[in-house]
Amino acid sequence: MKQLAGKTTIITGAGTGIGKGIARAFAREGAQLVLASRKTERLEETRAELEPQGVKILVVPTDVTDETQVRRLFAATLNTFGRVDILINNAGRFDGGPLDELSLEAWQKVLAVNLTAPFLCSREAMRIMKRQGGGRIINIGSISAQMPRMHSVPYTTTKHGLTGLTKAAALG
Repeated sequence: MKQLAGKTTIITGAGTGIGKGIARAFAREGAQLVLASRKTERLEETRAELEPQGVKILVVPTDVTDETQVRRLFAATLNTFGRVDILINNAGRFDGGPLDELSLEAWQKVLAVNLTAPFLCSREAMRIMKRQGGGRIINIGSISAQMPRMHSVPYTTTKHGLTGLTKAAALG
């Protein structure tokens, strides 16, 4: 039997890169997948690639920085699968440059995707997981949280904050 058979897994940023790779790995292990991202076309490409493996897949185009859309993502998941077993907060954004040249808009966009979105998604997941008696939340961090790169102030800051969010949320 596959390790994740019957487990409903939401993956943010599932249309490309690490998120798509996670979706592939979870599909191989039999998880029911909920693929979320802003780009519907990329999500559909991921679905088309993975459906031949026989896994159930729900595509929910979502801007994870928008509280209403996050709630819609979790409601659609419950309507389709009846539960949320695993949430993978993978969506991410990078922007940077010298701090004295960084715009507030760039700072806020990175903060919204890399820190506010995991908060919103984790909050919704926890509400469901507590009612159903358990679940797992996985936040995708970065070595940049411990080892900053030049001109990466927003990214490094948010990934450091994500570590704090993860540790604090684990306390219940």
